[in-house]
Amino acid sequence: MRHDMAKVVTERPRRGHSNPSRKWGRRLRRDEFEADDHGPARAPIARGHQYGWDCKEFSDLLGPLRRYLHTQVGRPWNNVWSDITRNLDHRSLSGRHIVSHVLWDVERNAWLGADGRVYHRRSSHTAPVSGFYVHPGTGLLRYAREPWRGHRGGPFVKAQAALRAFGINVSTATDIRRYRVEGTRIWEGRDCGWFIHTYRWVPEQLVRVVTRSDGRNVSISKLAHYERAATKQASGKEMRNAQLLLEGDPLSMK
Repeated sequence: MRHDMAKVVTERPRRGHSNPSRKWGRRLRRDEFEADDHGPARAPIARGHQYGWDCKEFSDLLGPLRRYLHTQVGRPWNNVWSDITRNLDHRSLSGRHIVSHVLWDVERNAWLGADGRVYHRRSSHTAPVSGFYVHPGTGLLRYAREPWRGHRGGPFVKAQAALRAFGINVSTATDIRRYRVEGTRIWEGRDCGWFIHTYRWVPEQLVRVVTRSDGRNVSISKLAHYERAATKQASGKEMRNAQLLLEGDPLSMK
């Protein structure tokens, strides 16, 4: 980590309105200022517009910090944390502020699910981990991309994203209507009938470990994904059992 990381992140120009005129914004009432813990007993003129629309506020520059975390992906989290704490002064306000950003961005309480995927707790529900996280099995710092969800509420985008999760890329409504998603099975309509593609979940796999010029080992892994396990033509009985699914329109299903 660069030695001036705390300065780079925190000493960014404060965003807000640039008009210094006191005629803009709403002035503070006496009770509002007395409830403020950051000022003296009397409100100075410069503080008169602290809560107006033209007030100033802090703006952290988190790009360098997150780029540093990206370069540490593949290293043991304990070593990464040691480097961070060695270069930041916990006794300073800026040092504690950077550490809080790191702890906020890195998920350290993830766990492996029964399907081999890594999960974490997000507010009130459980979801696959995204962003930086510490792998519960290896203790390495990893990064998972945020799943693409598209525009909320759009049936076309939802159907397109559901097929994309299985590696099926479609761009038109006609192509989407050729498929039906049923759990880990994909029904595909062809000229000669319906075909069933069965998929299985493949967890993240270590491909190889590369030694960099600085002597640090970097692991290269294949991302977790769905893999097609079998394909067969649907029988008449299977088509009758899935009649409601096959006759429905995937672009009108909620």
